[in-house]
Amino acid sequence: MTNQGNHHDTDLTGEWRTIGNEFAVRQVQGAVHANRVSHAYLFTGPDQVGKRTLAIDLARAMCCPTTRRLGSATHPPCGSCSACDRVDRLAHPDVRLISSTTPTSADKDDKAASSRARILIGHINDLQSVAMLEPYESDHRVFVIDGANQMTPEAANSLLKTLEEPPLAVKLLLTAPSQSQLPATIVSRCHVISLRSVPVGTIRDALVDRYGASEEDARNLAALSGGTPGWAIAALSDPSLVDSAQESASRILTVLGSGIDKRFDYARDTAKEFQKDVPGAMREVTRWTQVVRDLAFVKHGMTDKVPTVHSRAQLEALSSQMSDDDIGRALEVAEETRDALSANVL
Repeated sequence: MTNQGNHHDTDLTGEWRTIGNEFAVRQVQGAVHANRVSHAYLFTGPDQVGKRTLAIDLARAMCCPTTRRLGSATHPPCGSCSACDRVDRLAHPDVRLISSTTPTSADKDDKAASSRARILIGHINDLQSVAMLEPYESDHRVFVIDGANQMTPEAANSLLKTLEEPPLAVKLLLTAPSQSQLPATIVSRCHVISLRSVPVGTIRDALVDRYGASEEDARNLAALSGGTPGWAIAALSDPSLVDSAQESASRILTVLGSGIDKRFDYARDTAKEFQKDVPGAMREVTRWTQVVRDLAFVKHGMTDKVPTVHSRAQLEALSSQMSDDDIGRALEVAEETRDALSANVL
């Protein structure tokens, strides 16, 4: 998610910028206020739900000088100091973000990193070398491992050594879709905080209040986001994401109105896509539930609840062909499919 400037949210979250998931924010904020930040956290949840944002905000709070000066009476991170700004830009000397595309000291050139899909043992070796050094400016050295589920077995085993005996000043913040995608030995040494899909209304309000979106754009993007604020925020400045969502909805409506052969072809293609692009396939499945709900809204005259970017003509034509029972069964199947995939992937 992008830098949200110096906007002040509610008293609950202060400068914590996560949209929704108040319980997760309370846990992290409470640990900072009580000066009881764990040596390692694992933030789990769907793609673009706000895991990295919460991890970066925790890093800001640990580096913000207001935290050190006034202790638990404050509500860090302040969001306006040099330290908060540099952490947000990943330019703070005591904070490092590691992902599969982060260059390692063993890389011969940066091009190798740009297309890499796994976090290697070289990443963890570099982390361990830096972790041995005293913090340069703050009280901690913070490492955000974004997409920790992408670690190779060798990298995971190496990280486990650091988790077992972490240097006193080191904090490790991991993100992953779910606990099940990481070795149990790593999960057991982390404080796990789960983030969930965010209600449409919460995303809509955040788009208007924090990002200056129009009411119509906010309503459409929130409805299309599938409960992931990161997607909605990105779509504000990238119309191609909305175009893809429109194409997906149109494709789903076509399949719903087609015969069994067309549906089998679609199921086969989606299964292949799921193997190549899990987040993309999950968005497609989530889109199914949205489209079927839109059919129910149109059938019962509640068109104000339907995103204007969806084809009203397609929805009206198909809703007239389907009974309430048909729509109900389609929604049940879509939700069961989404939940089954989430249980295995997220």
